[in-house]
Amino acid sequence: MPGPICPYILNGEVIRDDEPMKLLQEAYNGTPLEWLFLGEFTDRVHTFDIANLPKKSPWPEKEIICGGGTSQKILNTLITIIAQTIECIENSENKPHYQALMKYFDSHVPLMCAFEDEMGVNYILSDKKAIELASAYKPQPHESMHEGALPDVISELMKCTYWNETKTKMPPVVHLLCKALPQRCQIRNLREIISNYCKQCDKVYDFMSKTVLCSILGAYSHSKTVLSWKARIVVLRRFVYMPPNRTQMQVFLFGGYQHFLFYVIKEFLTYAIRLIPSLFEEIRDTYKWDIFEKCVRNAMDSMRSTLEDNIINNNARLIQQWLYQAEPMLMNINKQQLGNLFRPQRLTFTQTILNMCERLDEQNNHAKPYVVFTRENRDLMRLMAQRVERRKDVPVEWLEYFGVKRPAIETLQNIQKHYHQNAFRADVKKLLNDITRHEFEAIRELFKIFWQVHHMVRVFPLPKHYYVQQIRALRRRYEIPNGVPMGANVGTVYACLACHTFKAFVVKPTDKVTNLFANGHHKVIIDDETLKCYCGRRSDQNDSKKRPRVAIQEFMGNSTTETEENNKRSRKKSWKMRRKKFMNDECAQTECLKFNMTGSLFQFYGTLYLFCPLCASPTIYDPTQHGRHGLHCGQCMKDGQFYTRVSCVICGSLRGAAKWDTIRYMDDQTEGSVEEKSGVICQGCDRPWIHSEGAPYVLSVLKTRCSRL
Repeated sequence: MPGPICPYILNGEVIRDDEPMKLLQEAYNGTPLEWLFLGEFTDRVHTFDIANLPKKSPWPEKEIICGGGTSQKILNTLITIIAQTIECIENSENKPHYQALMKYFDSHVPLMCAFEDEMGVNYILSDKKAIELASAYKPQPHESMHEGALPDVISELMKCTYWNETKTKMPPVVHLLCKALPQRCQIRNLREIISNYCKQCDKVYDFMSKTVLCSILGAYSHSKTVLSWKARIVVLRRFVYMPPNRTQMQVFLFGGYQHFLFYVIKEFLTYAIRLIPSLFEEIRDTYKWDIFEKCVRNAMDSMRSTLEDNIINNNARLIQQWLYQAEPMLMNINKQQLGNLFRPQRLTFTQTILNMCERLDEQNNHAKPYVVFTRENRDLMRLMAQRVERRKDVPVEWLEYFGVKRPAIETLQNIQKHYHQNAFRADVKKLLNDITRHEFEAIRELFKIFWQVHHMVRVFPLPKHYYVQQIRALRRRYEIPNGVPMGANVGTVYACLACHTFKAFVVKPTDKVTNLFANGHHKVIIDDETLKCYCGRRSDQNDSKKRPRVAIQEFMGNSTTETEENNKRSRKKSWKMRRKKFMNDECAQTECLKFNMTGSLFQFYGTLYLFCPLCASPTIYDPTQHGRHGLHCGQCMKDGQFYTRVSCVICGSLRGAAKWDTIRYMDDQTEGSVEEKSGVICQGCDRPWIHSEGAPYVLSVLKTRCSRL
């Protein structure tokens, strides 16, 4: 089961500035009520002054008879605490410590319920029972329900499907979080989904139980409406003091109230999504998140007002009675939000434009991508795109500077603006068919460049300690002594923007040992005069993956349908071959992107690259390769040892890039003891008998026998 998101106290230490007792001590320091928030409950019992006992207290409603002086003192202390806390709550609404007062009050409710039940069963509160109950239900304000006490499923937010409808197999909690996103058709069968998950998955049951209680109480920091102290006693008695078992929760709550549960998850999402700032920044505009957040929080405040009215005015004591009229209210609110829901698109508008341009070129048999749009215009367009901040939409108005007519620009702007509500694919196709070739290439190039510059090629800075490790690794790799300046080209990598290839020799953790000691760049062309680097990649002009098709009309009568199909395949294959030829020429004329990757995580077309902090080899970012040494390439480490520090236990040769094996042996080289150890052995010293049943052998015996051989 996951732990809490952010508790007030961890390992006995206060880790949050808004810990309830800390806030209340600061708020009531030097006042007559200061004693309420000093020490623990037992300390307040010992220091209680009978003069503080109120003549008329809001609790208990029925008299509790005590059987001795100790129980009477404990009861009087509790009565005084509750009375003075309620007075503070009524005088502190809209103040910063209001929520802290509620948590302080909540921590005493189980003890209040225990005293009431003891009186109801035995008709008296004995000294012994009072001490037992005060110990069993000891008030701990930092353990009261709050948003930080909810199960930590924040990391699961990164697994949700935010921008598409692709339904892959996902964990139950992730599925529920996806359901709460402001997308269309999310509430369908939600009740059955929650019910089944709560039956089968403990994690989902724990998550739903705690989020329901947090939403009912209004324990989120953003809650404007919270339950009164009278209503909280009723709710906490049912959920905390005498919590329902799993079957009861299934029957009373998870088996119904679909819209209530829907909005409970939504309210959690509005809180949790802000804990990942980078994700929040991405989805804020896409989902109209500010509108969604405001709607959800207002709806839950209205739900709490309805629940308060049912408990206080209608004397509701069952969960079904609490939520009377709340479910239809939330259903009506949900129906009113249809206009603000996001319709996921499988492709972005930019991808749609680029794919449609590719298909139209194929249909019109245009193998050469650039016929009239010059390289000077393309380079200028790229420089302009690099100078603007990353943005969601493409500045279509720029096309006017490159010879595109105003009506085509206005049409494209309107389609882009309303693309998320309606796909407009037919309108896009009609527009691209009606414009000139120059306008067609200008539109395609603008969208392609913005897709590259703002989405496919990005740089993320690494933490300082990774940068320092990479510098040390680069100095060791290129034998640059400390104090000697590193050359300008150390750490430089190249990438081709035409064929989307990364030019460094990449070390992959899943491959065999390759490229570990390789330096430089592969498949590049250097201009002898300007020393500029160009891509030297060449695509095969023969499609070897396709099986050769034998014309069946040679063996049987010709068919019109078959002839048309064969001609269509032939034209498509011919177009692909000619397009590959032109792209080869384009690569040779496109200067490679030059970038110093030291201290950076480099995103290039869906892949993240970085220098291994241990060996300085360019590698692909892989979270599974993270250990006590941090991130590494996966080839320079084995059994926790760096390859430059590992040598054969028999001959002492360094491993380098050679394969090795691990053996167990008895170390008799140390004076005074023989200890079993683990080490590596090179292929030159490895023998089959070393791994036989007689192992482990004494190290001196291994060295003697191997040297004889």
